[in-house]
Amino acid sequence: MSLKYAPNLSAEAMAKILREEDTGYLGLVDGDRPYVVPVSYAFLDETIVIHGAMTGRKLDLIRRNPRACFVVSRHIDRTRPHQAEGGCTYRFESVMCHGTARIIEEAGERLDWLRRFKDYFYRKLGLDPTTDPVTEKAAAACSCIVLTIETMTGRQKREAVAD
Repeated sequence: MSLKYAPNLSAEAMAKILREEDTGYLGLVDGDRPYVVPVSYAFLDETIVIHGAMTGRKLDLIRRNPRACFVVSRHIDRTRPHQAEGGCTYRFESVMCHGTARIIEEAGERLDWLRRFKDYFYRKLGLDPTTDPVTEKAAAACSCIVLTIETMTGRQKREAVAD
């Protein structure tokens, strides 16, 4: 894809996309192969926060190599059928983050992050987060990964551009 169709997004536009979406793709290193998994996430303090099971491949890979990539994309509309002249249009926005993932092991810190994670989603849904707080017991059974973003790029294609 030519970059004339996908100009760089501003930091504000990238943050807006990360705040508005709720599913992203976490890319990790598995030896000499990539491992990519869809995750629900919260964008808090310019950081990607992910929760999940206390065991599994994702956590094992982060412990071996914390380098990570995180991608969010959204379709503004679906790909349109090919036109008679052989072209098609496809409008999108995407953000790609690279950084270091850290598993929050300390119970108090994990509880804090998980409470903030839940508050983030309750507020997005228009719900009162104080009605169902995360307990210490619940936090002890849930992992929390924090991805510190080191670089972030964003692209978009809004309108078709004639050659």
